[in-house]
Amino acid sequence: MDRKNISEFELYLEEQITACKQRSKQFIADDRMDEGNFEKVRGNVYEIFKTILSVAERVCGEDNLAKRRFFLQKAEQIPMSWIDSREKAEQHGDVEKMHIESIKLDTIREIKAMCMQIWEETT
Repeated sequence: MDRKNISEFELYLEEQITACKQRSKQFIADDRMDEGNFEKVRGNVYEIFKTILSVAERVCGEDNLAKRRFFLQKAEQIPMSWIDSREKAEQHGDVEKMHIESIKLDTIREIKAMCMQIWEETT
């Protein structure tokens, strides 16, 4: 994970954040509030991992292996609470909460896949 990889990954995250915001605004303008809110949720996940990437850079300095380890560790840890939340929502029949947690989990899968693609590893 050299500087070029980090820049490319950061750009990917920024593009996804922008796309989510645009789709959310469009959905809301079309009176599709739920879909607009779901795009906001997706955008928030990209924001979280953009922040984690910058924290990895700050905490790990020039140690590229440590940066990658830090990022991937957080990408495994954070979704654990989303999995728990989705399971609880399922137990209580909360369909909207289940959908929101599924959006988060789908988004982190996309982020991890792109992370591996950019850093030329396999998941």
